Amino acid sequence: MNNSESGGSEALADLPLDLAKHRVLDAAQSADFVGLSVSHWRRIVRAKRAPQPVQLTERRIGWRAGDLVEWLASKAAA
Repeated sequence: MNNSESGGSEALADLPLDLAKHRVLDAAQSADFVGLSVSHWRRIVRAKRAPQPVQLTERRIGWRAGDLVEWLASKAAA
């Protein structure tokens, strides 16, 4: 599996910073990126304790990597 298929932060390392901030990650990639299980990630999103996803299609959602980075930074500062 190459970096772009593995998801998470490894794939972001290959992108220019301005593109990496706008990259949209699915639930599994987002959970991996923030260091949580997918089930726990979905639970805190439903509880509105994490960045809310963007609607990609009628049935698909995702999270902007930049939103996740900001969220992690705010949690670290608190």
